[in-house]
Amino acid sequence: MTNFGTAILVAGASIALSGAPAMAQGSETIGTFSRSDLEVALGANDAKWEAHPDNNSINVIFSNGFHANAALMACEDSDILENCYGTSILATFAPPENASPADIAEAVSAYNYRQNFGRAYVDPEGTLSVRIYIISDGGITRENYRRQIELWSMSLEKLYGYFDSAE
Repeated sequence: MTNFGTAILVAGASIALSGAPAMAQGSETIGTFSRSDLEVALGANDAKWEAHPDNNSINVIFSNGFHANAALMACEDSDILENCYGTSILATFAPPENASPADIAEAVSAYNYRQNFGRAYVDPEGTLSVRIYIISDGGITRENYRRQIELWSMSLEKLYGYFDSAE
């Protein structure tokens, strides 16, 4: 084998070894969610967050500029957020000013039909809301947790496009 061939093998082995811990960490199964698990998943999506001043949730700003509120749910101890089986992330929006109730209903229906990573609805106050709920029942890998959050935040970018198609 030439020196060039040896160098390529050594470089390839080095790259493979340096990626091994990250792959192992991403494939680790989470049985229940903790605040740390949520923060790691948000950080892996280049999101910024801060504690909500009035409750145990956190305010999130995703890298695409969308704001949301994230909370751990279905916790065995809700006071200290221990052994939580659910993560809820909610983004709220004002519908376009010229959107009629029928336009809003059509856009929400189109979003729910085409985007499988969240659920859109109009809340009782008339606010357009999009939520994702992720469960850990039976375990979820860290990478799957991160990816579900990423896909949901990307789906938010498509929401206003459904108003364009309703007109």
